Amino acid sequence: MKRFFELLAIALACLFMTACVATNTSPSPSIVAGQDSSREVAMRAYAEGDYHLAEGILQRLAAAPHLDPQAPCYLGAIHYRQHAYQAALKRFQECTTQYPERSEVWFNAAASHLRLATELLLTGRSYQINENSSTALTKQYEGLLKALLQLQRAHADEVY
Repeated sequence: MKRFFELLAIALACLFMTACVATNTSPSPSIVAGQDSSREVAMRAYAEGDYHLAEGILQRLAAAPHLDPQAPCYLGAIHYRQHAYQAALKRFQECTTQYPERSEVWFNAAASHLRLATELLLTGRSYQINENSSTALTKQYEGLLKALLQLQRAHADEVY
């Protein structure tokens, strides 16, 4: 019986040692601030959906003494994702002065304008007294709202 326990202890020790060797010791791909540059950490945080961390890092990069010229563009994207369209538009307009040759900057600024216009019309619609009114202005209002929703690939029945 004593021999059985000795063999069992040896087998368990070998199994434990094998498991330790097989365990991956490389660091996980989680965000570690000391390993990468600040912008890389911010981009990884953004990709993982941690907009608050990404925003904090990019705010620091956008301010003195760093003055990273791309940081406002990335901040605009974060604000857009958070539905803060006024802040996104402000950041994208900063980008148009830095990178006027980049079409995506103009596209993002225009998309922010579209979202702001859509939200404005949706908010205004909630104050309409008679939603079934068939006046010319009401038809134009609804037509503009539908056109904006189509531009953003939203279906009208999602907001009605």
